[in-house]
Amino acid sequence: MFIIPVGDRVNWKRPPVVTLLLILVNCFVFFFFQGSDEKNDEIAMQYYFSSDLPHWELTRYSEYLGNSGDTDESRQFNGMLAKKNRLALPLMERDVEFMRELQAGNIITEQESVYSSWKLQRSEYESRRSFTDRHVYQVDERDMLKAFVSAFMHGSFDHLFGNMLVLFLVGFMVESAIGKSLYALAYLVTIYTSILVYSLTAPGSSCLGASGAIAGVMGLYTVIFGFRKIDFFYSLGFYFDYVKAPTIALLPLWMGNELYQYFANDGARIAYMAHFGGLLGGAAMGVLYRMLRPAVIESHHQEAEIREMDKTAFQRGMDYLGEMEFKRALDIFKQLQAHHPHDANLTRLVFRAAKAEPASEDFHAAALKLLAAREMDATTSTQTHTIFQEYLNTAKPSPRLAPDLIAKLAKRFAGSGYCDDAEKLSGLLQRVAPQHIELPGVLLALARGHYREQRKEQFEATLHSLISKYPQSLEAEAAEGMLRVG
Repeated sequence: MFIIPVGDRVNWKRPPVVTLLLILVNCFVFFFFQGSDEKNDEIAMQYYFSSDLPHWELTRYSEYLGNSGDTDESRQFNGMLAKKNRLALPLMERDVEFMRELQAGNIITEQESVYSSWKLQRSEYESRRSFTDRHVYQVDERDMLKAFVSAFMHGSFDHLFGNMLVLFLVGFMVESAIGKSLYALAYLVTIYTSILVYSLTAPGSSCLGASGAIAGVMGLYTVIFGFRKIDFFYSLGFYFDYVKAPTIALLPLWMGNELYQYFANDGARIAYMAHFGGLLGGAAMGVLYRMLRPAVIESHHQEAEIREMDKTAFQRGMDYLGEMEFKRALDIFKQLQAHHPHDANLTRLVFRAAKAEPASEDFHAAALKLLAAREMDATTSTQTHTIFQEYLNTAKPSPRLAPDLIAKLAKRFAGSGYCDDAEKLSGLLQRVAPQHIELPGVLLALARGHYREQRKEQFEATLHSLISKYPQSLEAEAAEGMLRVG
């Protein structure tokens, strides 16, 4: 069974920094630290069997097995030893109790003459081992630093990809709801709650991967979002579909699935109880957060509901626009614009819908707002010019271009390859506001536009006009210099 939330979109104006950072760290560890594991393991293995360590350690492990009374395992190991099978080494290293005694100096003791040489060679061997072997969390060691590092390691690319996909889909929603600092703290706590539960149920084993911490994020998500309905993708075998349900309903489903998988797949290498522990820890923190900050959660949910309603209304407005129901579309886009006054896309949609009534205040207001907007790049420059032409040709009884806007547009068009329209606007500004303070600057910008388009006659004529009409201006001084150079 696989169930994952879908539908919510990342707000890239407020990006999920912690979630993205966690994904980057996991990927960095896998590709840059674990990427050389196979090569390093081979180097370490070659060193081990070229050293004195097999004579000192493998023979003692054979004695250790003989004394333990496990005749089958002892027979198997001694057979490997007799054939000089290199698999005898990982078999010894998987025995956590023996390795703990060995590394503590209880197998080869300080009283033995070989101790110093053994210690030196053992240290050299350990330094050559793969990153994963050196840092994977062993339950019986109870090393909290290794527990932390292991939570950023993965056994394969598929393992990494699956974990990071789920972390991204769920993590950004939790981060947006509770904030970056608390989200980072919650992630850290669930690393250890997942390890704790796993350790209680799998003594003598090892554990690595972000699954437990990510399960904690999932548990936190279900409690924080509570009874808010959201879309989920699910699959049962080869059957899959989408369903809308309260988020909290996922918690018992996820936890029940992990328990079922744990008991049904005894001996599987997947740490189901680490997932269960993460879910449990995340849910507990979610309950605590709800108790301490109920107003924050309520505010977040209200914002989400408004966004959902806006999305529905936007789609309805687009449908009306496609059906040429311009009045209905306009009413919807104006309502949305009241909530999002700085959304340029909504202003463009109001302009399109109001264009059916070119004498209306809505049409004039939307056009003037778009024309006055700050230019961002070549695309917005083209859009502004298109809107200008539409407004000029459509507006009734006539366009309402104020002198300041005329000057602004003239400069903008002169600098973006629309010199003909810039010249028309320059002439218009000279007629309606001959003393406008921006006129010298407009003429200079127009001259430069002509120069870029290699219109020598217009370039010189504009400069001469600027000098004759505004001889005392700084722009006139610049024009004289340009004529001398030209």
